[in-house]
Parts: sequence; structure tokens; C-alpha cells
Amino acid sequence: MDQTPRYDTIQPRFLRYRNHYKVYGFIFFLFAFLLWGYWTFNFIHHGPAWLWHENKLELTLTGFYFLSGLFAYFFWFKPQLKKSIQVFSTHILFHNGGEAQQLNFSDVESVNRVCWSLFYLKTQDNHKFYFNSSIDRLDYLWEGLRSARPDLLPDEEFEDFRLKLIQYDHHQKRKDWFFRHNLLDVFNWFVLPLIFIVGAHIFQSRDVQINAQGMYVFRLIMFSMLTLLATSFFYSMILKKFIFDKRIETKVKGQDEKSRDLEFEGVVLQRSKIFQIVTACFIFTVLVWQDLNFFSVTKIKEEVATFGLRKGSTVIVDNRFNCLRCQYQVHDGDLLVFGKGYIGQVMAKGGEFVGEVSSDRSGRNIASDNVQEVPAGHVAVKVANGEIAFIKLTEITGKIRN
Repeated sequence: MDQTPRYDTIQPRFLRYRNHYKVYGFIFFLFAFLLWGYWTFNFIHHGPAWLWHENKLELTLTGFYFLSGLFAYFFWFKPQLKKSIQVFSTHILFHNGGEAQQLNFSDVESVNRVCWSLFYLKTQDNHKFYFNSSIDRLDYLWEGLRSARPDLLPDEEFEDFRLKLIQYDHHQKRKDWFFRHNLLDVFNWFVLPLIFIVGAHIFQSRDVQINAQGMYVFRLIMFSMLTLLATSFFYSMILKKFIFDKRIETKVKGQDEKSRDLEFEGVVLQRSKIFQIVTACFIFTVLVWQDLNFFSVTKIKEEVATFGLRKGSTVIVDNRFNCLRCQYQVHDGDLLVFGKGYIGQVMAKGGEFVGEVSSDRSGRNIASDNVQEVPAGHVAVKVANGEIAFIKLTEITGKIRN
């Protein structure tokens, strides 16, 4: 096998962290902005007392997201973007701003592959240096290591992992190149979600009274983004595994030719995006047809033995049951979720009368003196302690499915 270094050892290039990792940082801040907007909206409309009393767990998790995300960004992610590596014939230089750290190949005791493109070099003084394909052209470093220290790995293992590093490198570069089909990308990421949201509202609002418009649209946005991200990831991995990796394997193995076939990749990616759009349209259609965006899960906050429900158990909630003048109506005896996870059983609807009934010592029912008419837009529900409460329809989250 030719052991000639496949990189310039006189003026080696800088191997940097890839640009699309900045997109990951943008996504973090986007979700942080959405969470901030959501909690600000609830703070304005309900006040701080309700916000903390009803959302302790959610607020705690949100705070953890902010703190851990900001810590990771400023103390790990951001510094990584400033780092770069140069590979020489005898050593590696790590640049971090104005500082440089040198690792001599002669000091490397062993090289260990962890998984995928991740591996680390262990030095004689027990330090470990980790690398993966988030660094551009990592195969240069692998080839430099092999050229300087052929005793560390057998030729077959070296060549096998070199091929994988090239495959991962091309895969990462295609991420930087992902938004190159302007019309398809605009339709896929902007027009298609908009059509989905508008279409879902048109079809679903005919049967269901949508009380919380903002939350309804927010959920649709989340469904659309998750669908597009999932289908993009699915086709991306299919193309990598069964098309691009196979092509690289036949082209690169045992040779020094590592360049990408941009024309071929462009055609394949364009066609895959058309398939992805068709797949996303199918998923959106099923989602609206089955009203899947109206289903949610909730964890019961208190023991409701009267209704056969235990604290901490999770139930499926059908959020279509929040109106009286549509096909998804509430009926006497239905178990409803209202507020932030409270359970109640429907006793009467708006315009009907409801009252408490007691018994005398002989077991005969005594007519209640506390008979009230249920106000319009409300339902009377029996809550966990047996009392009757009037609940606004807009406060009903949905009906518990058996």
C-alpha cells in the first residue's frame, strides 16, 4: 500500500469545525425564543401566581433547558467553533484563538475507535484527544497519523476507517450544501407548512370549536417542522447508506481520489427532495384526516379514585371534545380534563339544571335545595372531592379516551 501522505505537510491546511454547526446554535436560540414567548404570553394572561402554581415542572424543565443550553453554548460549543487543527508529518497543532498546542505523533501510545467517526488518541502521559467528523477533512489527520506511526494499526483497519471518515466527511459537506435547490427548498420549508396549517384549520374548524387559536397553530407548526425534519433525516440517511457511501467505496478504496461528484450528488438530492415533499404531503394528509394534532397525553396530578384513575398515571386526551354544537360533543358521564390536568365527570350541560342529592336514614333520596341552572358555555362536572363545579368550555382540554 502507498504510504505517501495525502496532504500538504509544508503548508498544511486548517481543519476547522463545520459551518453548519452554527445552524444548530440558531435552532437552540429559536426554541428558546419560542419558549420565552409562550411563558410570557401565559404570564401576561394568568399572572405569576397561577404560572408557578400550575406549571412548576414545566417551568423547571424550561429553566434547565435555558441554563444547560447557554452553559453548553458559551463554555463548549462557541469555543469549539474557534478551534482549528493543522497536520504536519511529525505532529499536530491545535489552534485556539492565539494559542497553539502541539501533539507529537511519537507521543501517541494508542488509537481507539469509539463509534461512527469518533476516535481518540491516547498519549503516553495518559491524555486523550478526541476527534470526529464535526471537523472538516478529518481523514487528513488519520492519514498523517498512519504515515508517521504505521505501528499503531494494521493496514486493513486503517484503510477501513479511512474510508468511513471520507464517507462521513462527504455526508457532512452535503449538509452545508443542503439548501442549494432554491425553489424546492422554499416550497418544502415555507410554502408546504403554510398550506398544511391553513388547510388543517379550514377542514378541522368545521367540526371542532378551536378555542385556543394560538396553541392550535403552535401545535401545527411543531407537527409540520417535526414531519419535515424526520422525512429529511430519513431520506438523507437512505441516500448516504445505499447510494453515496457505495459510490465512494468503489471510487476511493485503495486510491487517493476523494473528490465529490457534485453533478451526480445534485441530481440525486434534487430527486430525493421531490420524494420527501410527496412523503410529507402524505403524512400531513393523514394527520389532518385522523385529527392527530388534537390528541395529547396528560399525567394525572391527584388521586381520582372516584373515576378509577390513579395519581401519576398517563392518559390519552382527545382534544376534540370541547364544544357542544359540533359532532364531537361532551355527554353526561364523560370524563374530561380541564385546567392543567384536573379531572371531572360531566353531570349537565349549559341550560340544564343540576343539584346535589342526599339520602335520609332509610335510604330514600331527598330532593336537593341547591338546584342551579348551568350557565351557557359551561358544563357542570363532579370533581374528585364529589363537589359540583361549573367549568367554561374554553377551559376543557379534552375527553379522556377509554
